[in-house]
Amino acid sequence: MNRSPFLLLVISLRLSRLMGHIVCAFAVACVYPSLSSPVQRRFVCWWSHGLLKLLRVQHHVSGEPSSADAAACLLVANHVSWLDVFALNVLTPAHFVAKSEVRSWPVVGWLVQRAGTLFIRRAVRSDTVHLNARMACLLQQGRPVALFAQGTSATPEQPVQFHAPLLQCAVAAGALVQPIAIFYHDKHGIWHDAAAFVEDITLMQSLWKILCTPGIQVTVTYLPPLDASGQDRRTLAQMTQHAVNATLARHLQA
Repeated sequence: MNRSPFLLLVISLRLSRLMGHIVCAFAVACVYPSLSSPVQRRFVCWWSHGLLKLLRVQHHVSGEPSSADAAACLLVANHVSWLDVFALNVLTPAHFVAKSEVRSWPVVGWLVQRAGTLFIRRAVRSDTVHLNARMACLLQQGRPVALFAQGTSATPEQPVQFHAPLLQCAVAAGALVQPIAIFYHDKHGIWHDAAAFVEDITLMQSLWKILCTPGIQVTVTYLPPLDASGQDRRTLAQMTQHAVNATLARHLQA
């Protein structure tokens, strides 16, 4: 696709500012684990907001995020894009669960590892058991954990189906589970696929597409938390996915 020299210049300037933002993240990542939890949270919120602003992605919030002073909370969201992590981190920074392949991504892999991301090899059953134990421990310490329970990224036209095994940590910890619906759209509220990280697109291809596409907006809807105490994990997964699917369906019909 041919692009005007002016547009290419604008994109190049945005890329240079983005590189500066990433360099800042690298500098802080070197000392990040030694920072206090409040300082870590403030930095993650600031950096995530700055990233979305540099990418010209407008961020909207609906509903009430679980308070940092409330009981431990497992955030469970649908997964559309690599941007989802930062859309959530603007208000609710957490320890995210990611597939082990993310660790090998250039630049991003090292950064998310330093930020306390939990990695899982989905083909290894024992990883689920060990990860549930680590997640339950974090929740018992009052530290939020975030999970994309559908296991892979997908567009919202198809109802999400959440996998139950990793919700066991919330049951074990007696934690809250907050369903979250993430929806990318244009200024009219109509679904916008430019940020979707699906099929065989690479991270760099996705980044370039986002940089070249104006008018992307994301709405993060925090739905009422569910008490996992005494719940069956399969029932909990069904309740969570029902809440998220109902919200996405309303967005698509708007």
